Amino acid sequence: MLEEPLALIIAVAVFVFGLVSRRIEQVALTAPMLFTGLGVLISPLLLNLSEHDVSAQGLKTIAEFTLILILFTDASQIERKHLVQFEILPIRLLAIGLPLTIIAGTWVAHTLLGISWLSAALLAVILTPTDAALAQSIFDHKEIDESLRHSVSVESGLNDGLALPVLLLVLALISACSMIEFDHWQWLGFFLQQVLLGTVVGIAVGRLGGYLVQTASESSLMSPVYQRLSSLSLAVLAYTVSEAIGGNGFISAFMAGLFLQSHRTIVIQRLKEFGAAEGQLLSLLMFFLFGLIYIPEALPLIDGYTVIYALLSLTIIRMIPVFISLIGSGLTLKKQSFLAWFGPRGIASILYLLLAVDELGFADKIDHYPQLFATTVLTIFMSIILHGLSTRLWGAMFAAKS
Repeated sequence: MLEEPLALIIAVAVFVFGLVSRRIEQVALTAPMLFTGLGVLISPLLLNLSEHDVSAQGLKTIAEFTLILILFTDASQIERKHLVQFEILPIRLLAIGLPLTIIAGTWVAHTLLGISWLSAALLAVILTPTDAALAQSIFDHKEIDESLRHSVSVESGLNDGLALPVLLLVLALISACSMIEFDHWQWLGFFLQQVLLGTVVGIAVGRLGGYLVQTASESSLMSPVYQRLSSLSLAVLAYTVSEAIGGNGFISAFMAGLFLQSHRTIVIQRLKEFGAAEGQLLSLLMFFLFGLIYIPEALPLIDGYTVIYALLSLTIIRMIPVFISLIGSGLTLKKQSFLAWFGPRGIASILYLLLAVDELGFADKIDHYPQLFATTVLTIFMSIILHGLSTRLWGAMFAAKS
């Protein structure tokens, strides 16, 4: 899939970054920022060191695989007791903030960019999922309240799966299904099927898989190498089984990781060892390809309205719905602002854009596709920079005495 010069550049970059990773993170630079920048550096925009030949399907496969593993691994590190302890915040963000963000994004896109309502809705849904990986270092700032860090992680883990049925609905309408002919009850059933089946399959795979790995490990039947590999197997198993029976694979992967149960110490420790490394590698590869391929293609299509929408997407379109969802939560303005700000866009948005093109067969079938593509890419790129740079600032704000 990757030509030899690209593979060499990626290998050297990962190795060199690893050597100085701690020092780099101390100066507010993140791995997604650097690898996206590296992709841009060797792209035709600057040094033109590589003739990339990665297909849309290849990018889609990498993005899906990366997202599945990250969702599963991140969820496995969450203490399920915290879901009860802090449930009010993630539920508010997902049940109120997410739909309001889609509505606001649709209205602003239609009004500002002058595109059709369906194209505006497609853009809004693509840019709704958040990616906690872009601000991963905030989880190392213990001075930031645990409930806040937990809420960012859970929201990021679930909102991409919850937004997927909405994306498929919009694509179905674009594909020729008129509003008059479309059965709203049928779509509601489809949405519930996706969520419920994805949840059930994920819980089943997580519980049974965790039990088997723990039992086999304690009985000395399973070597440490395969204990680590089990995370990959269980994540893919949860995704594929759920998709095969009509559920949502991303929700299933997250729930499988969540229901491994935290007391299974062997399973969780091995998962952390494997997932942290492999998931990070896949993420860096995705951001590298994003900088190499997407940014050069989007740059000629960017105009002033695209820039304005990207800024609004990262601020007002995201933040006002979150503030509304947190009314009556009892959180201070600083804590509400933290949750409102940390809605970074990343791999899930890249995947959704690829899914849209893949589902419709070709980009020309999407009305105003150049604007949609350019706006999506610019928003993700700005998010990589702005959210990455802001992690130390927020850590310092919470560390300072009120």
